[in-house]
Amino acid sequence: MLPDQYAEEIRATRQALWELVEQARHSGKAGDRTALRSTAAEIRHRIDRGDNLTIGNLAFHLDDIVTELDTVYDAAFPPGRPDDLTALLDAPWPSARRRAMLADFLGRDVRHHLLLDEVAQTTTDPVLLRLLILSPLGRLRRESVVRVLDALHHAGRLDASVVERAITDDRYLGRALTRSPGTDAVRDHVDALLWRLVSAPDPVDWDELPMAPGPRGLRFVRLALSWTGDPRIADHLGAAELTVPERAALLDLMRDRSTDEQRRVWDWRTRAGDAEVLLPLFGLERAAPLMRLIRAMPDGHEAFRQDRAALLAALEHAGPDTARRLLRLMPSELVSAALGDNRAAVLKRLKSNALQGIAAFGMLPLAPGETVLDRYLALRDSAKKGARLGPNRRHSHAAAIDVALDHLAQVAGVADASRLEWDCEVRLATETTTEADAGEYRLALRFDGADPVLTVSRAGKQLKSVPAAVRADPAFVMVREHQERLRDQARRMCTGLVERLVATAGTLTPDELTRLRSLPAGAAMLPALLWRDTAGTIGLLDDVDTSGPLTAVHPVELLERQSLAAWQEEIVRRRLRQPVKQVFRELYVPTPAERDAVDVSQRFAGQVVDGKVAGQLLSARGWSTHDQYADFQATRPAGIAPTSHLTGSAVTAPSAGAAITANPVGSAITAPPAGSAITAQPAGTAITVGLRCDFHGYFGLGNVLIGEVRFLSAGTSLPLADVPPAVFSEVMRDLDLVVSVAGTSSGTYVSPAQATSRAQLLAALITDLGLTRVTVEGTTALIRGSRATYRVHLTSGSIHVEPGGYLCIVPARFGATPHRRLFLPFADDDRMTSVILSKVLLLANDESITDPSILSQLSTLT
Repeated sequence: MLPDQYAEEIRATRQALWELVEQARHSGKAGDRTALRSTAAEIRHRIDRGDNLTIGNLAFHLDDIVTELDTVYDAAFPPGRPDDLTALLDAPWPSARRRAMLADFLGRDVRHHLLLDEVAQTTTDPVLLRLLILSPLGRLRRESVVRVLDALHHAGRLDASVVERAITDDRYLGRALTRSPGTDAVRDHVDALLWRLVSAPDPVDWDELPMAPGPRGLRFVRLALSWTGDPRIADHLGAAELTVPERAALLDLMRDRSTDEQRRVWDWRTRAGDAEVLLPLFGLERAAPLMRLIRAMPDGHEAFRQDRAALLAALEHAGPDTARRLLRLMPSELVSAALGDNRAAVLKRLKSNALQGIAAFGMLPLAPGETVLDRYLALRDSAKKGARLGPNRRHSHAAAIDVALDHLAQVAGVADASRLEWDCEVRLATETTTEADAGEYRLALRFDGADPVLTVSRAGKQLKSVPAAVRADPAFVMVREHQERLRDQARRMCTGLVERLVATAGTLTPDELTRLRSLPAGAAMLPALLWRDTAGTIGLLDDVDTSGPLTAVHPVELLERQSLAAWQEEIVRRRLRQPVKQVFRELYVPTPAERDAVDVSQRFAGQVVDGKVAGQLLSARGWSTHDQYADFQATRPAGIAPTSHLTGSAVTAPSAGAAITANPVGSAITAPPAGSAITAQPAGTAITVGLRCDFHGYFGLGNVLIGEVRFLSAGTSLPLADVPPAVFSEVMRDLDLVVSVAGTSSGTYVSPAQATSRAQLLAALITDLGLTRVTVEGTTALIRGSRATYRVHLTSGSIHVEPGGYLCIVPARFGATPHRRLFLPFADDDRMTSVILSKVLLLANDESITDPSILSQLSTLT
């Protein structure tokens, strides 16, 4: 049923169209083709306008009118031969017969848009090129229109009728003309068309104006000053492009105008980018340098870095009063923050996670009683909130925090954000009180490795629990808050700095290492990692030369030198608990199929994952997700493509307690994000990894079908053989995790890399624990127990009793606490590994099993 609000518009439009049909009939009988073309243009305009006003409802009430017009125009403009494209297009009305002939010529379905882009690419005939623009029969994409206009310009056949038709059909065509050779010629015609439209006694509506390219000339600004119609049109005209003499003339024009008119023109010219010429109107000549800085700041909502010294110099040159008057004309949150004028507003924006508000917070001068550490901790609290945002927003929020830290470093007079960050972390660990008295009780923080433990004692005796009276004491609250800050510090160091060092083979300078080791978390974590010094020696921190830069060893380097198993046994033997997976990290190398494919990996292609879960997992690992029409639906910076990859000789296995030596394998793989303490050593071009996926709309709206993976450098797909092995391994590790955790298929996805990693761990534990009954066969643990022989799958944890039978060990709490003999040489939360290895240890000593459920099953199976 037709909505009432459209009925009158449809009735009026139909009446006007029938009058035009009568004109067309009369012109057709008279053989006046010129009049027929003019009438057809007016009819198309009326139909387009009426359809817009009725939200598409007019089109359903035009069948009789269209049928009559088809008859009139086919008679006046006979279609001719089906293969004569010029004659076919040279008609002002798209009759059904003519459309069918064109569809047949193009090999397309007549019900779809008849695109003429292929014709535009193959013809140089100026007559046909003009028809491709002027004909209402088919259509061209925007980029094809630009090519046609360029070709007509070179041929000397570009005229007002062609340009006006092109710009009328596409109001924003000018956005694609910026690099076109014929831009100036097109703009001359567009300016003439626009002036005719806006200076007519009955000006056109806003929706009918060409929007791009914008107007040129002072006449448009003068007209805007006297405009009484739609204010959007005045704003558009007032921002017209001006020459230098025209800008000077505008200043003279505005000297005697009212303040309101001056402000209006200021707003127009600010948008045009040349408002500086109007500064004398407001007595702001000395604010010109400050205005240039503000104008250079990026538009939009993203945070951006500003040189505070340059900003303060421009503020000093202008003077505080002049600067504030400029800011009333041209507001800038960042400049106001540098002045300290908008503290309350910036704090409110910080709480709402506004990106530019976060950046401005770093720029604020320190308030009375506020320290740099106070501001730093506030930014860290904001960073924790950002981790709970959506996938892509999480990245922009983290980038804003980095900008704010950079601004804070400038406020504090520190050389860079990295030094500020770790200086604050050191102060947090060393200057904040770790002991206090709460009445007769003594509170103290002691470190168990990297973990700060709060102890309460009375009269020298440590208590097992905290009395209620102590919990209510302000001293307890203070020490407890400091404990949480130190725990946050340890978490940041582990999941941020240390994980990034291992994943990217990052490098620390001696100064950076010293500062990090002064932190309790750094002192606990860094010695448990393997490092390579400048001499090529690989070992634990105490076994290498720390007088020069140290590179965290990625396990793929140990694999290449055939020393991975030896180091795994050594880490287990020493009972070292690495803060992140390093020697037992899952590794991925190109498969034969990937090597044959040269530059593309289909390793995970065809896997279906939950988009929301997958998006969160990818985001947490630095990926950005995009819509379905992007070239790649998920991307992330993946490192640096080195100009060469050096290899050294194989490394022999170490004797107990000995350091492993190896030749270096090249420079660091990737540059760190701003604010990290890693010193990058890039030796090539940046690599971006791109993942293609299939879904509808956006990542996270439903299931996602994983597709191919490519590594891109300078826009070119890299051969997988040229991708640094650590980069390849880490990307595949990300995607393996996504498929393992977010997979939606009914069958459980089995990760070969995870099974291999557990097999390596079990092999190292066999030697260390003397598990003579246990051997590793591929991804299965074979246990020859006293009651039976068992096979435990190292991915699923399923147990088979030979010769055949399934043993179920899934008590409600099994695996919540690791087996008493189990030691995991890494701190990652890997409960499944703990469960599987606990099963192996249990079955290796099966004569000690007392659980009735297990014994009953074994009795049946054996």
